[in-house]
Amino acid sequence: MAISSALRRAPWAAACGLLASRSSWRVHPPQGHRAEFSAPLSFLYGPQPGAAADAHLLRVINYEISCAQLDCKKRDWAKELGERFPFEIQDKEGTNRITLTRRDQKERIEVEVFLPSPADSVEQNGEQKDRVEDDNRQGHASNAAANQYYIPLVVKIHKGPASWLEISCRSYPDELAIESLAFGPREESVDSSDIEAKISNLPEEFEQAFHSYLKSRAISSDVTNFLHAYMINKECHEYLAWLRKLKGLIKR
Repeated sequence: MAISSALRRAPWAAACGLLASRSSWRVHPPQGHRAEFSAPLSFLYGPQPGAAADAHLLRVINYEISCAQLDCKKRDWAKELGERFPFEIQDKEGTNRITLTRRDQKERIEVEVFLPSPADSVEQNGEQKDRVEDDNRQGHASNAAANQYYIPLVVKIHKGPASWLEISCRSYPDELAIESLAFGPREESVDSSDIEAKISNLPEEFEQAFHSYLKSRAISSDVTNFLHAYMINKECHEYLAWLRKLKGLIKR
């Protein structure tokens, strides 16, 4: 599938890793005059060491670009979704998010959707993976593989000019997990702990009720499945654009 092939390369994570590793490079000057003049004079006639390093880096970048071009797909989302998709999509190139908007009766709904993130090593219910019983390990392993990444969602429902409800979620490939909720308007005299809560600190009925609440506002499995495809595709294109900008800088 196109989704799994793009995810397999984890392009944005690779880009971040490349930046992090390069930030630790240092150039050490020669120690003393003797070391400074001990190098042969052939460097005056051959390629400079910096030029060789630049050429090597460009080869690596070109290889990554060729791989990313194979992974990235140009998709006509409007044609694929048709007129039934309940949200308007706002996508700005060079950013790590998109925004979905819609109006429903007296409400204005905004959904901020972020690029995929690696899943935690801890179970969603807070228990460690190694506590799984031996007879359940096979089923747990398949579930862990499916949940190796998630897409952060922030659903903000505006009720009138000042009041709002904000629900933070993690969308896994097979599940939507609600993390926390907050509501406003915010007032300076009100402690943030009075209007924000982790869903895990509330009765289980709260999470079930909020799942129904979100579904009634078009945050359904069909929409989240689309968002996974869209954001993985966006991640690939953002990584490809980043590589091309980096190549242009190195070639100067």
